[in-house]
Amino acid sequence: MGLRRFATPRPFVVPAADGTRDRLAVEAEMRSRGWRPALSPAETGMLVVCGHPGAELADAIETVWRDMPEPRVRATADLEGVAGGSRPALDLDDVHMADRGDDRDGLRLDVLHVPLGPVLANWPAGLRVDLTLQGDVVQAAEVTAIDTADGGFWNEGRRAASRLDSVSRLLRVAGWDAAGERAAVLRDEALGGVPDDVLAKRFAPFARRVGRSRTLRWMTRGEVKDRLDGWLREIGAALDGEAARTREPWDESLAVLPSLLEGAELAEARLIVASLDPDLGTAADG
Repeated sequence: MGLRRFATPRPFVVPAADGTRDRLAVEAEMRSRGWRPALSPAETGMLVVCGHPGAELADAIETVWRDMPEPRVRATADLEGVAGGSRPALDLDDVHMADRGDDRDGLRLDVLHVPLGPVLANWPAGLRVDLTLQGDVVQAAEVTAIDTADGGFWNEGRRAASRLDSVSRLLRVAGWDAAGERAAVLRDEALGGVPDDVLAKRFAPFARRVGRSRTLRWMTRGEVKDRLDGWLREIGAALDGEAARTREPWDESLAVLPSLLEGAELAEARLIVASLDPDLGTAADG
């Protein structure tokens, strides 16, 4: 990809809606080089764009590029082959104080309008979520798909790998990078043709470890934890050869997302988005 050498490269990877295949290849290449991904543009001078962003996402990427520290380098991943709890990163220049409003205790709290996405680490491609906050509680949310693609990489019958990708994203958002990386390795092994029976033996201890984590259970309590547990069961079932369940279309996930975000604390918002994992490049289930 013609990436310049850095002492400690930490690429910030931005996928377009059609860039899933490229993102997976970039992640595998980074792993082979021992590189860790940057969690925000401010941490790095290396930007990697996967796929072909539409006009609105391209504009957002350009804004991020201009604000990145120098020296900096930009690369575009357009590949044919497939290789093998932190708080949201907010753009403070785009946070506006609108007015004051009453909270549930009758206090007057600042009302903030906070955008999440479309350029965030471990974030669905092309998704923008505009939050209205009082304190750190979401009062309202507006969800916009600014970049979409026909069909989708996961429509091609990659059921276990698809859910492992979802698990990897959720675990990274929860701050459990090691487990998120393990899920990504299992995902790449599934895509690389490792037999299901072999992969099932590797997946089982991972699923037990994730399912039994008390810290993760506390962080992802409620519907988020239920969805994660459901993904783990679905992966196991897929590796055992059971019939596939229908995956919720991304437009249905986006439609329900605002109601799920309302009343949540800001720190929970990204976990909720990750638990729905709307794949904006997927118009139907595979």
